[in-house]
Amino acid sequence: MEVLATKENALQAIAEINEDRKDNKTAQWVERTKEQRAEELCEIVRDFRPKPDRTFERYDPTAGKTRIIHEPALWPDQYIHHMIVQVLRPILMRGMDRFCCGSIPGRGPHKEKKAIEKWLDKDRKGTKYGVEADIKKFYDSLSPRVVMRFLRRKIKDRAFLDLIWRIIKNGIKIGFYISQWLANAVLEPLDHYIREKLGVRRYTRYIDNFTFFGPNKKKLHKAIRAIMEYLARMGLRLKENWQVYNTRKRMVDAVGYRMKRGLTMIRKRNLLRLKRQCTRASKRIEARRRVDPKQARGILSRAGQLKHCAGKKQYEKHVLPIRPVLKNAVREADKRRRNLCLNTRSA
Repeated sequence: MEVLATKENALQAIAEINEDRKDNKTAQWVERTKEQRAEELCEIVRDFRPKPDRTFERYDPTAGKTRIIHEPALWPDQYIHHMIVQVLRPILMRGMDRFCCGSIPGRGPHKEKKAIEKWLDKDRKGTKYGVEADIKKFYDSLSPRVVMRFLRRKIKDRAFLDLIWRIIKNGIKIGFYISQWLANAVLEPLDHYIREKLGVRRYTRYIDNFTFFGPNKKKLHKAIRAIMEYLARMGLRLKENWQVYNTRKRMVDAVGYRMKRGLTMIRKRNLLRLKRQCTRASKRIEARRRVDPKQARGILSRAGQLKHCAGKKQYEKHVLPIRPVLKNAVREADKRRRNLCLNTRSA
């Protein structure tokens, strides 16, 4: 708790949050008075009581479903969450599997993608069969008591554990910064069980999505059954649509890409969504209407996927003709935001 309630930790949390919220009035107030706010956070964190969070629905186009998002109050809740994670991060990463990816700095989708590409190319026998599976309603099904049982093995500070319990006792909620770290880390023992006890060498996990390979289909089916039994002890279960397949006959589908030996392609629905976004933006440009900065950022962000696969022709056909207009829309929006922040600070 003493490491948590330091001014340096509070200032780091303030810097991380305010970086992405330069046009938020509360964040601007915190930034103007950050020395006082840092000292205040050090006092609040010792007896923190979470405020009610804001709940709303958001459609996730990647997963193709609507998710319930919980947004905690910015002050002081989100700052406290960041302070906790900054202390938790080195503890949770100490025993983390090397191919545990997602919501971890430096371990995004491209780390998993590169690993799978390398395995498919270098180890043909070991990747003859592939498995794709994920946990059903992971966040909703994950019990806070299971998370606390895992944390007690890592942390002995009772006050720190009590603070975390007060935040997560009503559920591991999507939208809480701390939730993504805890949900990822609680599967660490399962990662070691799969790799060391079940002998699955080519294994990777992106949050609750498992992708692994083996030379023998029967052994992979046996591993799936063992994973089901392990998850059942945690109150979790796999989705019924898990699959074991021959990688020579079907492409591996993971982290937004489809892969086989020597070829990586963007997932079909992601490409279709990008084409539709580009068509809408092109129509606005042809009609001499302004492209919304949010729309421009979305296209440029999704177009980045094409640079990491066989998508050069698609990029040149759909994105390149409108790229200057999109970049300009984003540049002007950023300039307006910087000017607004400077005016607010000077006022």
